[in-house]
Amino acid sequence: MLSENIQVDVAIVPSLVSSNGTTSKYFNMEGYDHALFVWSVAGMGILLTSVATVYQAKDGSAGTSAAALASTTAIMTQHTKATQFTVTPATLSAADTITITSYKSDGAAETALTFTASAAGITAGTTDSAREFNITLTASGTGSVSTALTYLAAIVNNTAYGVPGAYATASTTTLVVRARDAGDTVFTITSSSTTNLTLSVDSAIGMVQVNARNLTLSSNFTHVALNIVNESAVYTSAFCIRGMGRRYNFAQQVNVKTILA
Repeated sequence: MLSENIQVDVAIVPSLVSSNGTTSKYFNMEGYDHALFVWSVAGMGILLTSVATVYQAKDGSAGTSAAALASTTAIMTQHTKATQFTVTPATLSAADTITITSYKSDGAAETALTFTASAAGITAGTTDSAREFNITLTASGTGSVSTALTYLAAIVNNTAYGVPGAYATASTTTLVVRARDAGDTVFTITSSSTTNLTLSVDSAIGMVQVNARNLTLSSNFTHVALNIVNESAVYTSAFCIRGMGRRYNFAQQVNVKTILA
């Protein structure tokens, strides 16, 4: 059973983490060969970062002699490879653009696709092959957000010209883009106008792994923890997964466990 070969623990309970940072509990590596930390952030603005670093210590209770482990830093940039994001236009003008790149589970990037707001020559709402979405211009030259988002969602979901692996839904004020199959696709997004278009990451995950041999064993370092520093305060959580152990059939300290054999 998979649950008999890995140990899963909560490292950081969901909480606001800012530039002041936070450090998780320390986990004992004496019975394990590897530890994988997985952390998640929600609601962070585009182009901001979340930085994770593995720390080592000599015990788990006080984190004695805690120090960062070399080469264990991972930096998550929020507009890059997000699992879900939201577009919230304050307004829309002709020629505003949104560019979306999708990445499959094998890491290969699809072609970056650019979608352009247009106010001319579109009678059916969209020009699919040109990836244009219609906006209804007002006297001031700005467009109807609700109408534009409906058209934009239709193009993103278009089987021939839309974003591979993406599924978009529109409300009157926002567009949400996520993977059709959870865990299979992530997205990078940029826009031509930070004034007209507010982009935010609803969720993204990062991973950093350490081998027990990376610890300073000669100085009795036996425990590891994850330190997170976010560029802005956002909700963050993390898990520690220890495995490839030198024990057999670890007891999972969980509230409830169901196994379908």
